[in-house]
Amino acid sequence: MFANTTVFRLPTDSGSALSRAQIDLAGEDVSRFLQGLLSADVEQIKPNTAQASALLTVKGKIVTELLVLSTASGKLRLCVPASQLSATLELLDRYIIMDDVTPTAAKPQALACVWGEHADQLVRQAEGIECYATRHPVPGWLVVGDEPAVTNLASQATQASLEQFTRYRVETASPLWGAEIQPDRFPPEVGFVYAVNYDKGCYMGQEPLARIHARGQVNRVLVRVEADAAPAGSAPLKLATPERPDVGMWTTWVGEGPTLGLAIVRRKFAVPGQLLDANGQAVKVCSGPLGDDRGVANRHA
Repeated sequence: MFANTTVFRLPTDSGSALSRAQIDLAGEDVSRFLQGLLSADVEQIKPNTAQASALLTVKGKIVTELLVLSTASGKLRLCVPASQLSATLELLDRYIIMDDVTPTAAKPQALACVWGEHADQLVRQAEGIECYATRHPVPGWLVVGDEPAVTNLASQATQASLEQFTRYRVETASPLWGAEIQPDRFPPEVGFVYAVNYDKGCYMGQEPLARIHARGQVNRVLVRVEADAAPAGSAPLKLATPERPDVGMWTTWVGEGPTLGLAIVRRKFAVPGQLLDANGQAVKVCSGPLGDDRGVANRHA
């Protein structure tokens, strides 16, 4: 029993923001095709690694987040929010012109996130699963396999509730699709800059992000917040100050008493100690920008 290791089973309900689906990719041009399309450096992904990435518009705005999975043999596949599976397949087909690439929806499998003191040991000795070191959806490991294999792995560790998973996500400033990560946002606006590579060359949406990286900053950023109690409403909740009614949105919270959360706010208000209002409830910013683009040579820091 790995008592200091935690496993969270990702739901299979396609309506959940946490549910994910996989896309198999066949053909000789898979790596080159993804390299010219996605925000991550696909050619540098090591085997048994899941690299966070994004499919962007030509203006650099998010269409969907995704993971590029590199198997033990180096074969690549994609792991996307289940709600985005059909749309992602359609977009991939649209961008394939002369490339030898065939994307297809993969057979559904069980997925889980694993983290903690002995996570490496647990996933590497487990049978019947694929394991991927990852930063997303939370830091640790993503494991994929048939239901019995993933169930057996989970039985050897502490199984996390949704609340415990959300707390870990807040603590590690890990944005979630449908909560912090939204379509038509720049990755640095939602704390998702770890999905962007600025050095690999051209890809869809690269030029606007390169300009932000070199010369400017996004106006909204991800921050960690806290409150005395959980709010009565449902996420997201509008955040305001007496002087400004549109400071940002409180997107995630966890805990009934002292409550921690994540929010997207205007950069001016991303200052520890800044007090905000959410429907009459006091909310305090307790971090600076998280997952932000610090610019060339850290110039924005």
